[in-house]
Amino acid sequence: MRRWLDGCEWGLTLSAAVATFVMMLLTTADALGRYLFNRPILAAYELTTNYLMVGVVFLALPYAYREGANIRVTFLVDRLGRTARGLVDHAVQVVSILYCAALVFATFQQARHVFSTGTTFATLDLPLWPAHVGVALGLFVTTVMMLVDLREVRRGRSSLFRAE
Repeated sequence: MRRWLDGCEWGLTLSAAVATFVMMLLTTADALGRYLFNRPILAAYELTTNYLMVGVVFLALPYAYREGANIRVTFLVDRLGRTARGLVDHAVQVVSILYCAALVFATFQQARHVFSTGTTFATLDLPLWPAHVGVALGLFVTTVMMLVDLREVRRGRSSLFRAE
């Protein structure tokens, strides 16, 4: 299971990096076209906001989770004893898994709705559903990673609680 997750994380992270690079090129080309030639790229804004930015954020979620890039407020938990802290850490991990799973469900339902209605960009005839599937995919892999990490909470090695 770990090898499969590592492969998924690698592929999604690579896709997020490519989306970042393409977004940089598209934004630069659009700015040059707009200011030098008075000819902006058609749908550059829509492509950036509806595809590329979504890919950058949600496809990179598994990597961010693995690296421990989570916002934590620990001033109370740091003062707890070992047993109490373990209980709180387990509860936080379970709540995080449930919340992320709910987001997977909701984003998958949204992707199904966008697909069934045939929603497209306003300026181009490109479908919007692939971006929604990308969101659900990134969240799904992150949820599975958190679920696998649940047994690591006891040892203090869960990525959710990784120290800076």
